Amino acid sequence: MSDEKDLESGHRIDAGGMDREAATGEGSTTRPQRRGPPPNPLYHPLFLPVLLIGFLLWFGYDGFLTSDPDMLEHQGFNRIMFYIMLPICLWMVPRGIREFREDQAKAAAKQADGNSS
Repeated sequence: MSDEKDLESGHRIDAGGMDREAATGEGSTTRPQRRGPPPNPLYHPLFLPVLLIGFLLWFGYDGFLTSDPDMLEHQGFNRIMFYIMLPICLWMVPRGIREFREDQAKAAAKQADGNSS
């Protein structure tokens, strides 16, 4: 006698009560299985540009706009860091946006090639 049972729907159930087709992904054509672990959000092409813009805004506010007496002693540091972050942001933000668009185009092309086969 086999450890598997046939159901009326054609699925096979193993001894543990698990539907073999559901466990292996057989028969499900709605969504392809992801291979490997989920992507790390730190590797997203827009992560660093958004972080740099946040630092730029922070240093700019603390260096030029704040009137808090506790922050005025750090005003020179914040102004220097603002001027350092400004060219870095002007270089990294368009680069990150371009990489993000390229990744999106590659994914769309890959999906279109996969659907046409």
